[in-house]
Amino acid sequence: MAESSTEKNILKKADKSMLKKEDKNILKKAIILRKAQQEDLGPIIELQKKVFHFEQNIPADNIEGFLDRNPMCWCAVCDDKIVSAAAAWEENGVLHWGRFVTNSRYRGLHIGTQLARRCFDDLFSQGYTQIYMEAREVTVKMIVNMGGEITGETVPFFAGTVTPLILKKESYYKSAGL
Repeated sequence: MAESSTEKNILKKADKSMLKKEDKNILKKAIILRKAQQEDLGPIIELQKKVFHFEQNIPADNIEGFLDRNPMCWCAVCDDKIVSAAAAWEENGVLHWGRFVTNSRYRGLHIGTQLARRCFDDLFSQGYTQIYMEAREVTVKMIVNMGGEITGETVPFFAGTVTPLILKKESYYKSAGL
């Protein structure tokens, strides 16, 4: 996809505090949502370290371990840079979704929401009927708006808390008006 000079300028100044409403729309159009490829895993891990370790105080050595779960990963790419990512994996016969991160400079633009929808659309089209997750407060709100249900108590988790949720296929589609 060819970029206009306006799109290139917007992408270079992607700090959301500097973006005007019309600039945000151009930025959204320049985002590519896709399944992650093998060569994306390194940059995804680096983004996870930046968010999980430096923002949430999760020990850095705990971050790469999720690759042992053979995850399916998705990413949002802007100007050839991964700016958001998420993963799903099966554990004890249950599908889990998480490892959800967005570069702080791209938050507030609904890139993460779009990426989450792409993940859920892919997973439900593969025959999964429910997805389990433990999420931070901002993600809980997003998932509940997509039809998710809180299934337990919020518990402390490093610098913050997580809440268990389930997203069922029928609730997801109903919330989308489908």
